[in-house]
Formats: sequence, structure tokens, C-alpha cells
Amino acid sequence: MDKQIKIAHVVSTYPPYRGGMGRVAFEYVERQRARGYSAHVFTIAGEKVEDDPRYVHRVPSIMHIGNAGVLPSLFKRLSGFDLVHLHYPFYGGAEPTIVRKALRQNQGLVMTYHMDNYAPGLKGAIFSAHRRLLFPWLMNRVDRILVSSLDYAKHSALAELNLEDRIEEHPFGVELDRFKPGEETHLRSDLNLDSDIPVLLFVGGLDAAHHFKGLTVLFEALEKLVAQSWHLVVVGEGPLRETYKANADAADLSQRVTFAGNVSDEDLPRYYRLADMHLFPSTGRGEAFGLVAAEAAASGTPSIASNLPGVRTVVRDGDTGLLVTPNDVEELSKGILTLLEQPEVRRRFGLSARIHAEQHYGWEPIMDRLEETYESVLGQQSTRAY
Repeated sequence: MDKQIKIAHVVSTYPPYRGGMGRVAFEYVERQRARGYSAHVFTIAGEKVEDDPRYVHRVPSIMHIGNAGVLPSLFKRLSGFDLVHLHYPFYGGAEPTIVRKALRQNQGLVMTYHMDNYAPGLKGAIFSAHRRLLFPWLMNRVDRILVSSLDYAKHSALAELNLEDRIEEHPFGVELDRFKPGEETHLRSDLNLDSDIPVLLFVGGLDAAHHFKGLTVLFEALEKLVAQSWHLVVVGEGPLRETYKANADAADLSQRVTFAGNVSDEDLPRYYRLADMHLFPSTGRGEAFGLVAAEAAASGTPSIASNLPGVRTVVRDGDTGLLVTPNDVEELSKGILTLLEQPEVRRRFGLSARIHAEQHYGWEPIMDRLEETYESVLGQQSTRAY
């Protein structure tokens, strides 16, 4: 692919905000720039971020609600780019991006469809209306739709449309030389954990946008295991931290749960290595892949995860971990007990998880495949009738 092409990534969140979508966009941008491409990112201007590189553009929105924002100026800002890579969902950012494609068909448009968006109450009604009224129009103007797994695509809102000719599977990657098996005796000591106590790990944002991560379900499951020896470490930060701490207190688990807060990117691999098992009890289709499960796998740590489309491609039941029914407290509790009581099974799952990560989640082949998709899009004009 011509190194002179200009690529624009459009995404609702971006580091330092912690979230899977922004993290994937960050990896794509940094790795494309390392390969010599002119890659830029456009995201919502929220809290002021110091020392952004010149290729990160935080765009003011005329209305900003949660991780959504209305950014009509994107239409003009994306001028001059050969290809736009939209990370969806992005309410208020996707619309001007795709309107531009409808009017400027010679600009390539690739979308990574990260997940369906579901929510209760009024917000859920808005999402539903958007799927009925705008979703088909938006999707039918994209040159390629990338999904982390075909399994998820077949169970998502994409399945309601005739898009098979433009959907491609592109799993997300893990830095295999950074997330790798090993011992973490110093971190265990820093956290004041006994050398023989099994460590359980949860990694996820503690905010409303990550409500589907299932931490309250996990507390309910652990409440049934108070007779066992274990300690839970929660990595993540957000406005709901105190609410979750109150949940742990109410379940009489406060002495057995450590809220580690935001852990630096440099230290995060240490927490996976510390853990005897990683817990991923997501509750619904807002979870489509699970970068944390892939990071755990690369670290040689087995996961217990919800049996959800997409997630079950990362965590293979009975091989790299265990799958349990979403929201099933009893089943989750039994799964944790199984791995607590069988350290040899934990070890076998961990070895298999590392092999699975090496075979599927290395960044270099993933970026090679993305380049091929870009080349295909740039080498053709859209022939779809509008």
C-alpha cells in the first residue's frame, strides 16, 4: 500500500480514557504511523488532554452526552484523507462521516463495528429508533465492515441487513511480548496478599458506559464462596467505584476485594500474571470480543467468561477457560469453585490460552490483513446503487 496515503480514524473515545474501542483505534493509529503511513485520529473534545501528538484531533461537539457527541464539523475536517476508518458505534460522529461518503464516493470508508448498543429506559428507546430509521442507511454506504468475529456479526444488528459481501473478520491484537506468563511475587507483596491465596482478577471500566461488565453479578457469585480461600483484585476506575465498593461491603466482601484503581499500561501485564484466574462476567451483547480476555490469555491466565457471541471465540470452553451463562450467579459461582479446587486444570487452561493468543492475536499479521483491506477499498470505486 502506498505510504503516502492519508488515513483518518474517527472514534468516540480515545486514550487516556480507558475503553476497548479507543484502545483499538490507538493501536491502529500508532502501528500505522510506525509503518510510515500518515494516520490521524478524530475524537470528541472532552476533558483537556496535555501533550496530545499533532495527529490527535479532539473535535468540539455541539452536544455531548456520555460517549456520544454531535460533530458536524467532521464533514469538513475529513477532507483530504484518502480513507476514513470509522469506529462504530459513534452517535453524532458516524452520521457526518457517512454523509460525507454519500457525497464523496471516491473517499474510501472502512468501519470497525465494535458492538451493538443496548441500554434500558429512554436511552434504549433512542438506540432502538436509530437502528430502525438510520442504521440501514448508514451501513449501506460503507465500503467494508470489519468485525472482531463472524460469530458476533451473525448475532448482531448487522445480521438483519444483507451485508455479507462487505463484512470481514478482523480480531483485535495483543502485545505478546508484553503480556506473557511469569511470576509476580513483588506485586503480591505490594498488595499484602498471602503467598498461597488464589488471586481472582476483574479488569473493566467502573462507569455507566461499562455497565454490562457484570461486576455486581460477580460479587453475588463470590458471596456464595466465602468458605473458600481467594482474593479479588478489581482493576479499573470510574464514577461508579464507590457504588461497587458499597456492593462489596453489602455482601460482606470488603476485606476480600482490592480496588486497585487505574493501573498504568506498563503495570497492567503484572496484574494478569499475578492472577490465578481472570473473571469476565459480562451481561449482554454490549460485549463483543473482550480485549481483557485476550490479554489474560496471552499472559497464560485462564478466564471464566460469559457465553456470549464473540467472547466465546476468545475464551474456549474447557480449553482456555470456562464459559458460563450470562447473569447466572449460580453457574458463575460453580465455575470459579471448579478452578479454585483444581489448580492443575488452571495450569492446563493457562498454557492452552497462551498458545491460542499466539496463534490468533499477534499484532503484525493483524495489521498486514488490515493493510490488504485498505488496498482493496482504495483500489476500487463503489458500484452500489444508492
